[in-house]
Amino acid sequence: MKSPLIVVCTHHKTGSVWMANIFRAIKRAEKLQLHYKAQADLPPATDIFLQDHSKVDLKALQARFPKRGVRAVHVIRDPRDVVISGAFYHVKTVEKWANNPKKEYGGKSYRQAISALPTDHEKLVFEMDHTAGKTIREMQGWDYTQKDLCFEVRYEDLIVDRELKVFRPMMEFLGYEGERLEMALKHVAEQSLFGGAAGSDPADHIRSGESRQWVKTFTPELKAAFKERFPEALQRLGYESSSNW
Repeated sequence: MKSPLIVVCTHHKTGSVWMANIFRAIKRAEKLQLHYKAQADLPPATDIFLQDHSKVDLKALQARFPKRGVRAVHVIRDPRDVVISGAFYHVKTVEKWANNPKKEYGGKSYRQAISALPTDHEKLVFEMDHTAGKTIREMQGWDYTQKDLCFEVRYEDLIVDRELKVFRPMMEFLGYEGERLEMALKHVAEQSLFGGAAGSDPADHIRSGESRQWVKTFTPELKAAFKERFPEALQRLGYESSSNW
């Protein structure tokens, strides 16, 4: 029987390039079929479906592939670090979407608009109000009740997982076992920051592998701006137990 369809769900600045590098390496080694566009265009022979904005309907996929089944992994990240990573990445990104002039930015591109702001505080608030804000709402809107279909994991746990204590059960959940599991974990190690990889993306997606960057970066004013915009995000996503952080 064919292995289950693997669905890799990430969000902007939650390790999308990293996860793509891992699963593309597995795809090449196993000669698998990989799809990275919309679910509506998913070919029936797909083995791995990469979705870097988590725009998937897992139950619909399960209904479409009842014999194979579907197994997914969903990666989230502390929203405060999403803001920081996004802001400092977007001032230099070469991604097309961020370099196209837009009316909403007065004819500037996203990159030009955020880069023109005079202070880091203003850049970070701009990011909250735009791309990072969208990502945070997407993470909050995800269906976290699909435990039979989806392995939920935090970026912060993966980047320090040198002993593969998180990656191993994750790959097992996705259907890997025996020699296939060990080979998959070999690719995980080779493509990971803790394994020496620094990212193969020319735009340098990986600014810093550290978690809790917000502790050093968030001033009282920035905390207030974040709490005003996302009053329950950290509690809902399990990063804080109360608003008193």
